[in-house]
Amino acid sequence: MSVNKNRSNTIYLNQLIINIPVRRKIVDHNDRDKFEWNQWQSATKSINNVEVSPKEKHVRNLILGTFRLEGSRLFWTMMTRINIESHPIITWKFCYIIHRLLRDGHQNNGVQQNYALLSCRYCNLIISKLKFHERNLMFIGNLTINENNDIRRLFNNNYDPYFQLCTELLNYMEEILNLVQVIFKSLDQSRSNSMTTIGQCRLNPIIICIQDSSLLYDYIVKVLFKLHERLSSDILQDHRQRLIDQFQRLKCFYAQSSTLQYFRNLIKIPILPENPPNFNLKEDLTNYQTPVAIVNTSASDSSQMMEDLLIDISDDTKSTQRVAPTDNLLEDETLFNRSQDISDLEQKVLQYDAMLKQNRSETDDLHRTIAIKDAELIAERN
Repeated sequence: MSVNKNRSNTIYLNQLIINIPVRRKIVDHNDRDKFEWNQWQSATKSINNVEVSPKEKHVRNLILGTFRLEGSRLFWTMMTRINIESHPIITWKFCYIIHRLLRDGHQNNGVQQNYALLSCRYCNLIISKLKFHERNLMFIGNLTINENNDIRRLFNNNYDPYFQLCTELLNYMEEILNLVQVIFKSLDQSRSNSMTTIGQCRLNPIIICIQDSSLLYDYIVKVLFKLHERLSSDILQDHRQRLIDQFQRLKCFYAQSSTLQYFRNLIKIPILPENPPNFNLKEDLTNYQTPVAIVNTSASDSSQMMEDLLIDISDDTKSTQRVAPTDNLLEDETLFNRSQDISDLEQKVLQYDAMLKQNRSETDDLHRTIAIKDAELIAERN
């Protein structure tokens, strides 16, 4: 009976979705207020601190609301008024409602929206990082382990923990590459580039991803060389294949980042070789070079210059009056010439300042001379 009952509820929900008027304009403000109030009632009755399961009629109403508005903006607006973190039961019910909306809601609801997928992948990366550090306490937040970062001496000749660590390093790298992929894809689908405020808002995490991925790649390569000293090649086939796949994605990631003007003054992007190492050849370990990502600590000095180059396209009416430069238009030579011009101007300002001080000194001397002469004339008259 319960199975048939659930089946009938599903059919009923599908029929409601088919028959609902999609994106119907609510001309009457009373109708709009009534619709929003009805949605708010369903939200508060579904997401609260009462330890009972949400009623299906309230959940269904929230789902139908996403089809009515072709998205979940109203739902997220309502969530800002509910303190989701204030009670564990509220958080638990919120997760359930989100799950239902992602599963049964409108196609524009959730991961299809601009920043939803970006935030989802970013959360996956952060969770992966937290789990990694929880299981591997020898790594600090920036992924360093000691002064030399020599991971090959971490467990000495105990190969079992190396095998597990290699798996976790590969998983960690996978989450970074997944985040990077959706970031660049979101730029391709929009009219923003690295020299726009919108583009830089999305690209900002790339710097950390470059730093972490270069270290992770170095660790993975060295651990795999370590494992190949003792374990057979067949046992490590899956690890090698994952590294080869990630190597190609990482190489593409670095190449794509190096073409963006935004990163040129902020970080030195590592350069990977043409092919990944051959772990069956000891010569490849001898010839292996650690990729290094160097962050420019003096980048803040030129932040004002970079802000002057930014194009704000958040307002369509303003963006049509300003032309957004592409990355290829701003070459290194142009920036160098501009820096040279600024340096020359600073030198001229110093020269003019010195001349001004000298003129002021001479003027003061003249005033003193005039005052003395005036005093002498007054004395002669008396």
